[in-house]
Amino acid sequence: MGQDIKKLLKQESEMTTRKMSNGHKKRFENRLDNEFPQFKNQFSFLKIAASIALILSIAFVSFKYFNTSKVEIVEDKETPNKIKSMADISPDLKKIEDYYLANINYQISKIKITDTNKELLEVYFSELAVLQKEYDELNAKLGEDEINDETIDKLIENLQMRVLLLKRLKSKLNKIENLNLKQNEPSIT
Repeated sequence: MGQDIKKLLKQESEMTTRKMSNGHKKRFENRLDNEFPQFKNQFSFLKIAASIALILSIAFVSFKYFNTSKVEIVEDKETPNKIKSMADISPDLKKIEDYYLANINYQISKIKITDTNKELLEVYFSELAVLQKEYDELNAKLGEDEINDETIDKLIENLQMRVLLLKRLKSKLNKIENLNLKQNEPSIT
C-alpha cells in the first residue's frame, strides 16, 4: 500500500515533460467551438449586460445619496427644531408641566365668583397673568437658547408659584365665606 513519494514525483515530472503534438491546442479549441458555439456569444452578451447593470446601479445609488443629502441640508436650514415648552425636551418634564397646569386649571375651575370676592379675584388673576407672561417668556427663551437647567428650574418654580398663589386665594375665599356665614347666622342668646 505504501508508495514511495520520490518515485511518484519522478513519474509525474516525466509525464509533464512530454510534449503535445503540433496543432493539438488549435484542434482542441476548434472542437470546443464546434461543440459549444453558443456559450462564447452568451458570455460576451452577459458581460455587456452586467457592465450596464453595474453602471446604472452605481449611478442610481449616487443620485439617491447626493440628492438626499442636499435635501436634508435645505430642510435643516428652513425648519429649525424649535422648543415651545418643557414637553418638547423630555417626557419627564412633560409630566411635570402637565401635572402643574392641570392642578392650576382645576384650582381655577373650583373658584366661585361672587360680588363679594370679585375685587380679590381680580388682584389674584392679575398676579396669575403676570406669572403666565413670565412663563411664556421663559418658554421663548428656552426655544432660542440652548437647553439649560436654570431656565427649566425657573419654569417649574413659576408653575409652583401659580399653584401656591391659587391655594392662597382659595384659603382667603374660604375665610371670607366663613366670615359671611358667621355674620349671617342668627345669634342664639
